[in-house]
Amino acid sequence: MGTMNNAGTVLLTIADMSVLDAEVEVDETDIPTVSLGQQAKITIDAVPDRVFKGHVTEIGNSPVQQSTTTSNTGQRQATTFKVKVTLDETVPDVRPGFTCTAEITTASKSSVTAVPIQALTVRDMLFNDKGELVHEPPPKQGRNIEPTVSASNEPPPGHTRKETEGVFVIRDGRAVFVPVKVGIAGEKYFEVVSGVKTGDRVVTGPFANVRTLADGEQVRLNDESNKTSTSAANR
Repeated sequence: MGTMNNAGTVLLTIADMSVLDAEVEVDETDIPTVSLGQQAKITIDAVPDRVFKGHVTEIGNSPVQQSTTTSNTGQRQATTFKVKVTLDETVPDVRPGFTCTAEITTASKSSVTAVPIQALTVRDMLFNDKGELVHEPPPKQGRNIEPTVSASNEPPPGHTRKETEGVFVIRDGRAVFVPVKVGIAGEKYFEVVSGVKTGDRVVTGPFANVRTLADGEQVRLNDESNKTSTSAANR
């Protein structure tokens, strides 16, 4: 009382808690796979140890650009899109403005060949004029995945080198690099569309170990601890 308010001034906001919407920001690289009606799991920081179900009800057409600063490149733009997820169940003691995280299921498949995410790596491989992979002898001393650029590293006539995504398959006691084409990704596994088949034993482990493994290098199976390899399986 006694305070002057111009026409159109917002005096207060009343929240309708009968329908709860979670607004999340999705990176531009993931937004093409998001569509209306997809199922989602929402976790709320203020309500620990609970996961709430929901579905996508709105996808922003315009990006929400945020400026982030990095020590190497300085200022850069991180482009995200706002996605609204409507909760399908009630949340106890909820308040507007709570912080939340949503995991949206963009695709699902069953009975497909899959490999652990840790098994997938990238190599600079040699291909002949027919586009076929050429397996070069492994280095004699140590592991040299990033060769020094020199005349000896130039591909032979008619051959090319290119970065190739693949896994190491154990064959005759050696880790043989096999290019693969992956499909959808889960929390722990990649779907393999081509390259390996169910039952193939692939090398997996910490990123540094797989990254430094050379094509054709001898390996020793450790079936007891299951730390050296795993088999491609239907999932």
